[in-house]
Amino acid sequence: MLNGDSQEFRQRASEMGSFYFNIYGGVDHWLDCPNDDFRMTTLFCENETDPDVAWQVGYELVSLFNGASVLFNKHYRKASIFKLLYKESPVDFKPNRGGAALLGKPPFSDNRISEEYENASRSSIKFLLMHLAAENKDVYFILKYLDMESSWTTYYKLIEAVETFAEEKGIDLGTSRKERKSFTNTANNFSLSGFNSRHGFKEATKKNKTKSMLIDEAYDFVTSMAKSYLQNYYFPKKENS
Repeated sequence: MLNGDSQEFRQRASEMGSFYFNIYGGVDHWLDCPNDDFRMTTLFCENETDPDVAWQVGYELVSLFNGASVLFNKHYRKASIFKLLYKESPVDFKPNRGGAALLGKPPFSDNRISEEYENASRSSIKFLLMHLAAENKDVYFILKYLDMESSWTTYYKLIEAVETFAEEKGIDLGTSRKERKSFTNTANNFSLSGFNSRHGFKEATKKNKTKSMLIDEAYDFVTSMAKSYLQNYYFPKKENS
């Protein structure tokens, strides 16, 4: 059972979506009216009998979904797991152990996996990104960083990751040197970004003449780099929108 943006959940529940992260519900069949009871199922937990494994897989999938959502909306209301159910009965809570690893392919045929990818392509690009993040460390890291707290440190890690992946694949991100300098200048300086800066407090020895950034501007800058990378490497034939 999910908590989060019920308006989006209702939209996703009305679409084919993907059984990597299948959202359904939102209807009280007894009273024949809408409600906010939304559920998520996944192929990654098919035939799974260990509740702890199911919890950890759920945490990871929700994290990837949130990261994909934040890529397009900094203020997205993140999803969370309200309850884990087995045959409609609650399963004992297990905390998120915080492990990080690729989920890999679910235990199904390549044809089924391709079918689910095609289904995802008819819904939200978030589902396509989750498919890719299950097997590809570049997309995985991008989404995981975006699910982390919005901060200069997080955004700096994201930039370093995207630039590393782009260099490995020979992709030109078209990054503005002026903007990047403004970003790093702000992210590195306690006098500009306070306790969220990458470095601790230091007395300023000279006037900083480089233009600074606001954190919302930093979000726009780093997500534009991430989108440029994803567009060029994974979706080169799709429209920019």
